[in-house]
This record gives sequence, structure tokens and C-alpha cells, in this order.
Amino acid sequence: MTSSSQLRQTIKLAWPISLQNMLVTLLGMIDVVMVGHLGNAAVASVGLGNRIQFVVLVIATGLSWGVGVLAAQYFGAGKSDRIRRSIQIASVFALLAFTPIAIVNFYTADLVIGWASSDSEVIALGEVYLWITMPSLIFVGLILIVENALRSIGQVKLPLAFSCVAIVINIILNYWLINGGFGIPALGVEGAAWATLISRALHLAIIWQFLIKHRHLLAPKSGDLSLLANRRAWWHLFQLVWPMMMSFGIWSIGTFMYQLIYGQLGTEALAVMSLLSPIEGIFLSIFFGLASACSIMVGQKLGADAFEQAWQVAKSFFVLCPVVAIGLGGLALLLEGIIFSPYENMSAQTLATAHQVFTLIALGAWLKVCNMTLALGVIRAGGDNKFCMITDIFGMWAVSIPLTYIAATVWNLPLIWVALVAYSEEVAKLILFGWRTWSKKWMRNLSVDAH
Repeated sequence: MTSSSQLRQTIKLAWPISLQNMLVTLLGMIDVVMVGHLGNAAVASVGLGNRIQFVVLVIATGLSWGVGVLAAQYFGAGKSDRIRRSIQIASVFALLAFTPIAIVNFYTADLVIGWASSDSEVIALGEVYLWITMPSLIFVGLILIVENALRSIGQVKLPLAFSCVAIVINIILNYWLINGGFGIPALGVEGAAWATLISRALHLAIIWQFLIKHRHLLAPKSGDLSLLANRRAWWHLFQLVWPMMMSFGIWSIGTFMYQLIYGQLGTEALAVMSLLSPIEGIFLSIFFGLASACSIMVGQKLGADAFEQAWQVAKSFFVLCPVVAIGLGGLALLLEGIIFSPYENMSAQTLATAHQVFTLIALGAWLKVCNMTLALGVIRAGGDNKFCMITDIFGMWAVSIPLTYIAATVWNLPLIWVALVAYSEEVAKLILFGWRTWSKKWMRNLSVDAH
């Protein structure tokens, strides 16, 4: 593949994935903006609720990413029936994993919110928000599995189209239910939660209706149940996804630990990080698309036993992504005034602190982008998930979280310095991911491991 054709394929795969993730992340920011007029407690409660959901959502992402890795290699090997089998097995795993979580959440939501904030109003609002929205993550888990399979066979625009419809529905319901109208009283934070639940259910329904109506390659077929009788296929998928789910889950719990640490600095610090998390998410969504494109292209090459081509694709992405990240970080600083314009109704002190942390995010994003590219785009494309799991645990739990906790509670540093210390995670992980990538031990054809 020439460099120009590889660039065209990268753009073709990456932009719909990036745009979709930006829109989904933007929706989280819109939730915060739409309750912003209700005060810091509402912003903090929605931000905390989203962060807690994020823990479960990232576990679902780990499961769906495993399906995507297999789907890319099966597609490269011309084994489309095994893609449907992987989707069905993963859907069973999702139901078994997330239904108990939704039930437990109903009894423990106030306790979990209380870990991050002692503000009674934040706890009360966050509890209601979680009661309503957490069951919707079952729908999200099933959505992500199908979407990642679609992307892995090169159909990246379909998930984007489905998400656009769901996001429009969510925004309309948000505005209506938060502020009231047409016989519905203003529900505030509770309204935002109901909008999320309803739109996610409709999102799943739209996807399956489309696939079945158009007799899509991934739509269930009459003989597919017989595919599930293959015990080796269940074990093969489980071996691939369990370290990925655990890695993503432990990482997401760690991000919540950061939120707990920031909560020790007060409600204002929580509000600042709740405000900035979606902004950072939108920025990183661009590179999630590039990492996904890298994973698809590398995975398809590995599935076809074209190892040297897979290595050349991996190297080109590692050079491209951080360079683009540095350029976009500079652009973000130039557009800082525009980016913060939706938050003008918040207090001057909160915004001043937010501007400081935003500068750190813009300047440090290239570190996160490098790790995202190496882990998601390269190493996991070959199924080397246990190494990624160990690296994620070490960088976050052995290095960064202890240092960040000390910075906040022992040294009593301001939020900007606490946030800077948290970047020690990215430095540690970059060293380990870089070494593993250049060792080439991750290069493996997974499509021949199950029958």
C-alpha cells in the first residue's frame, strides 16, 4: 500500500469515528451546560454521575473493542460468519455483566456519590441521576458491540448516522424535560437523566431495526444459533476480552479515584473538572478515531498474515498522531475564548481555575494521544491485552494515583498542580508501551486461533 493510499484509507476510516465520538462527548458537555443555570451543585452532580457511569461504560468499551479486534481479523481472513458469532457471544457477556451492576447501583448510588462529595445537595441530585441513567448502560453495551463490529468491516459511517439520530433525540428531550413544557413540569437534573435513558433505548432499537430490515451482513440469521454451540469460540473470545475489560475497568475506576481526590479540594474543583472532562474528551475523540483506524488497518493486515505491512502501518500512525495532537493543542489555546463561551454564566473564580487547567490539558494532550495510539491502535490489534492491562494498572495505581493523592491531601497543592501530577501516569505508560511496540511481540494472527 502506498503512503497516499494509506492516508486516504486512514481518513476514510477515522473521520466518521472521530466525529461520532466528538458528538457523544459533546452530548455530555451539553448535559452540563443545560443544567449550568441550576448552580454548581447541579453541574457537580451531573459530572459525578457521568463519571461513575463512565466506569461501567469503559468496561463495555473493552468488551466491544475485543469484538472489533476479532471482527477486523476475521474480515481480513474472509470469515464473516464468525463476526456474527462474536457479536452474539459478546452480547450475552454484556447482559451477564451489566444487569447486576444496574441492580446494585439502585441500592448504593448515594454511598458512591458520597465518596466524592459531602455536599448534601450534590449527593441527592446525583443519586436520582444514577437511579434513572445506570440501567441505560445495558443498552449502551449492546450498541457498542455492534458499532465496533461495523467499523471493523469498514462501515464506519453507519454508526455515525445512528449516533446523530440518537443525539438529536437526546438534546430535544434534554431541553424539554430539564426546563419543562407541554404539560411536563421542569425536572432539572432528573429530566436530563430521563432524556439519557430514553434516547439510549431508541438508539439500540434503531440499529437493530436497520440491520434486520436491510438484511445486513451482521444481522442475525436463522442458522446463527448453531454457531453458539462452539465452546472453543466462547473461550477464545473470553480470553481476548477479559484482560481488556479488566484493563478498561480498572482504568475507569482510577479516573473516578481522580474525581474523588479532586472532590477533597471542594465543590468548585469538582465543578471545574466536570466542566473540563467533556472538553478534553472532545479533543481526544479526534485521536480515538485515528487509533480505531490504526487498529482496523493493522488488524486486517495481521488477519491476512501480512505482518510487515502491519508493522509499517503501526509506525506511520505513531509518528502522525502526536504531531497532529501538538498542532491541535496549540489551536485549542488560540480558540480558548470561544470554547469557554457556553460557560459564561458560571462564577468568575470557577472559570479562572478552569482556564488554568485547560492550558495544561491542551499542552499535555500529546502524551495521552501517544499512549492511545500505541495501546488501542497497535498493541491491542494483535490481542496483546494482558500487557496493556498490567501497564494500565502500574501507570495509574502504582505511580499516578498515590502521587496525586499526596499532592492534594498532604501537600495541599492548588487544583492546577494536582492535575499536573496526575500526568505522571502518561509518562510511565509511554515508556512501557513504546518498548512493547518496538519488541513486535504483539504481532499475532487471531483469526486462526478459533474455529
